[in-house]
Amino acid sequence: MLRAMMEQDDGARMVDNVGLEQSMGSAVQKLNALGTKSFSEPVIRHAAEHAFKPHQNREERSHLGLVRFRKQHMVPDVGGLGWRTKTGHLLKNQSYFPQNTKVNTWDVPACAGVNTWQDWHGPKMATDAEMMERLDRFDEEQADWEAKKLFVNTVRAQTLDRFANRKINRSMFESQPSWAPHHRARREVHWTNETFESSMGEKPQKELRKVYTDLVLRRDRQAIRQIAKRIQNEETWKVVYKQIEQERRADIRADLQERQAHTDRLMAMSGQPVQQDRRHEPLPNNCSQRSEELSLPRSLWRPKDVTQLTDFRGLVHADSEFALETLFPGFGHELSTEFRAATTRSVEPGWPPPPDAATPRRHRGPSRERAIKKGATVMKGSIPVSKHRLKRIGTRTNEDLLAEHSKAQFLRTVAPPAPPQKVTLLEEDFSPKVTQMDPERVTGRFARTEHTRHPTSPKAQESLPPPRRSMVYNVMVESQPASPKASKKGFASAVSSVRSLRLSASAPQLRPLHFDGEPSQVMSNVCADLDDFEARVTPMPRISNFFSEDHYRPRASSVCQ
Repeated sequence: MLRAMMEQDDGARMVDNVGLEQSMGSAVQKLNALGTKSFSEPVIRHAAEHAFKPHQNREERSHLGLVRFRKQHMVPDVGGLGWRTKTGHLLKNQSYFPQNTKVNTWDVPACAGVNTWQDWHGPKMATDAEMMERLDRFDEEQADWEAKKLFVNTVRAQTLDRFANRKINRSMFESQPSWAPHHRARREVHWTNETFESSMGEKPQKELRKVYTDLVLRRDRQAIRQIAKRIQNEETWKVVYKQIEQERRADIRADLQERQAHTDRLMAMSGQPVQQDRRHEPLPNNCSQRSEELSLPRSLWRPKDVTQLTDFRGLVHADSEFALETLFPGFGHELSTEFRAATTRSVEPGWPPPPDAATPRRHRGPSRERAIKKGATVMKGSIPVSKHRLKRIGTRTNEDLLAEHSKAQFLRTVAPPAPPQKVTLLEEDFSPKVTQMDPERVTGRFARTEHTRHPTSPKAQESLPPPRRSMVYNVMVESQPASPKASKKGFASAVSSVRSLRLSASAPQLRPLHFDGEPSQVMSNVCADLDDFEARVTPMPRISNFFSEDHYRPRASSVCQ
């Protein structure tokens, strides 16, 4: 009978018939028990504001490296399990149907069961990974922004320092008696210098030590002494030949005088008049001093530096003065010049011959480099950057830093040899990505000369790109102030650039000058107000929206100041 009724109306009356027959409980009858017995959840509900904070989990992650798994026995009233009726039916409200259609139902907390909540959804919500990711992204953007600011400020300060230094150099070129031109290789002058000996001035100190050993230099001095002995013997014989010629001339003149006296006696004996001898009478002299100098007999030629002769070509002490200064800093130039001067004195003609040239000895005490730099002050100019901004840069390559890693010029028109590469100043990379890898380098005066040493964080060198060596080296040259005429005309001199350091740090290098040469007071006041404002202003954090769509979008690169 039941099967016939189901076939007749396709099972529509099955529930009513079963309920009439009382073979099973009907849902309509269960509604009568709603007020007597309610459904109780196996987990405890709590307010959402008492849940875990994202910053607590981030602190735990930064301390331990991970966030520990904790099984959750409590459910927040918002965002947790779905609410149920008194009979235990799941309430299908707006949270039951997610707006994102690409999320599976098992990943929705409102559709999950108690066990799934305690093992998956609860720990996930307590960790709040999405908010942690957004906070991490915000911190990354903020750090990237600060790194860009640091990079721009550092490059701007270095550029302004370089421009200020060039201005001072150009003004000094007008009145300075000495300069340091670039040292050129000998092979650039003539193709005959394409030899091994001519290229020694181009080699660094560590390579010269392999070629110019103590034995090579000692044998080189011995060769110069042997050549000097031969030249001294030749010069002595030249003087002897000259004396022989003078003695022969005197003998010839004496012979002629004797013959003239004999002729005069014969003429007197024969009664002929004798001609009076007037050779001893003084003659009038109307010649100038230069004519008298030209009338003197030519003296023997003696070179000022005997090592300039072709006999000494190819010898180290005669040709490689620059290489010796590179090999022995502070003493190589004196070693070559003093030994050549002693060699020149040793070739003077005479008997017994002069002593051989002695090897110069190095004097004890401070080196020539330290003696020149001692008490010296570097001339520098001011740049339009405030003091508090200079404290927020990576490093400042100004005259104070370059003076510590520069060579002192000891000749007026010749630059000193280049220092060894291991003591030259390194050019650091302060790009945003590199700065984030090692933020401890941001000290305002970070500088080093060795790749293997890191003053602040030695472990950070593994992730940093290696710094670069400069292709040029700095030279300190002795300078003199400009002439008083140039100062009266109103030109900016080196003295005015030093005086500007006492004023505001934002004041530019070249300022409008009055008739008396003093800087404008109005501009100084404006620069002082700007410095005071930038020092007192409070930096505000960047604006960020935490409720926007959680999608990563590529950001266009931007710079700031």
